[in-house]
Amino acid sequence: MRREEFLENIRHRTRYGRYKPTKAPDASWTPGRRAAAREIGDPAARFLEELEALGGHGRRVGGLEEARDYVVGLARSSGARLLVRWDVEELERLGADGPLREAGVEVAVWRELEDFREVAGRADIGLSTAEWAIAETGSLVLESGPGKGRAVAILPPTYVAVVPVERLVRTVSEAIRMYAKRNSLPQNLCFHTGPSRSGDIEQSLATGVHGPGEVHVLLVD
Repeated sequence: MRREEFLENIRHRTRYGRYKPTKAPDASWTPGRRAAAREIGDPAARFLEELEALGGHGRRVGGLEEARDYVVGLARSSGARLLVRWDVEELERLGADGPLREAGVEVAVWRELEDFREVAGRADIGLSTAEWAIAETGSLVLESGPGKGRAVAILPPTYVAVVPVERLVRTVSEAIRMYAKRNSLPQNLCFHTGPSRSGDIEQSLATGVHGPGEVHVLLVD
């Protein structure tokens, strides 16, 4: 690539309003964009559209049974041997542990682990919930805490989040306002947007280098 083309590529990708990897607006992270919320008539459909534009996989399911079948089916089809999950009540209610073990998949529950990162690093699938799902950008908001290790969403090559549809918010600023209303922040708060993607100076894009290369989000009615 010639020097002029290379520099124009950089200008194009950094110029306001020019480069959008999804349909999300350039100013998603700027507060005060309440008009954007009114433009999102169906938050679930918009979330799935944005997630898929990023290379993720999303589905709206009719209940926990359908979500459980999806997780077990994914583990089977991918040949997974080990799944690590958060130790939270919602995933207990999902009831996937038994069917997964019957399918030959070992299930490691976060709170029970002695070496969290070592087990998560060997896992084929990480399974968690999310505090919020953001329609505007296809992002998940994850809070860490007891039983909710960050490594579950970062180290396994495949990550699955099971999120109740009532936790959908329309915009990034709306998610941030949720914490402003609480007047407190968790110790650790992360925004996860699609599969991990890393680009080098020559604009070559690699997937799954610094996080999961495959992301699945189930919105549960």
